[in-house]
Amino acid sequence: MDNLPKVLVACPTYEGMSYCLEKFIEKIKSLTYRNYEILIVDNSKTEDYYNKLKLIKDLKVLRNKQKETNPREKIVNSRNKILEYAKSSSYDFILMMDQDVIPPVTIIEDLLSCNKEIVSGLYFNYFSTSGKTKLLPVAWASLTPEEFEEIKKQVKFPPAIKSHEDIRRHLTQEEIESNKVVEVIIPSAGCMLLSKEVFQTVGYELLNLKELGFQDPTVTTTDDIGFIINAHKKGFKSYVYTKVKCDHLISQKYVQDKEGNFIYEGLLKKD
Repeated sequence: MDNLPKVLVACPTYEGMSYCLEKFIEKIKSLTYRNYEILIVDNSKTEDYYNKLKLIKDLKVLRNKQKETNPREKIVNSRNKILEYAKSSSYDFILMMDQDVIPPVTIIEDLLSCNKEIVSGLYFNYFSTSGKTKLLPVAWASLTPEEFEEIKKQVKFPPAIKSHEDIRRHLTQEEIESNKVVEVIIPSAGCMLLSKEVFQTVGYELLNLKELGFQDPTVTTTDDIGFIINAHKKGFKSYVYTKVKCDHLISQKYVQDKEGNFIYEGLLKKD
């Protein structure tokens, strides 16, 4: 198609994401780019959701038959299944998605225009900070050297933190509104464009935080953090194009308390 790069739009899923399936598929099938295909990898316990997905037209569906009990391991295997599929099918890029992230229809063209090996759009989630729950970008940049030196005077960092590049912060409002390409430590991984050079050499895994200088050997990174750490080790940089703002369908995960704060529903006390 006019020699356009071939793009695979892909995401892992499971039956718990059915609440946003219709809106996700509607938007993904409406993307304006002319040379892309869609792949979904299902992690569900049964094949019911997988069979439902297979009925959707123009959708390639794979079943992750791994029997892991750890949800993070299931996602890692599904992400890696996507990478292997892209490598075997001669794709030039992967747009790695989460099913609850709804992108603008021009996301592929917009991210390709950045000419970066790893670049994402931007979406938001609720985070607890300074005793309050705030809607903040799911992307983190590093501190400046000056900020790092100032904080180091007040805080004793673990051994893994050696420079300003090891400390992350949410993007500032100025960065969010800049509509520019911003270098980050961690991009918004649920709408992330990966070049062939990246997905042919970097895989998803759960990195043990003890290897990064932390004490608890049972705690691991999430799949996206593990992937980005591995990519940085191989010399790739990561970016966010803040012009590309996506909706994040998190209404199924958060509820408002009497004061109007958003609280993760898993933390609510059951009567």
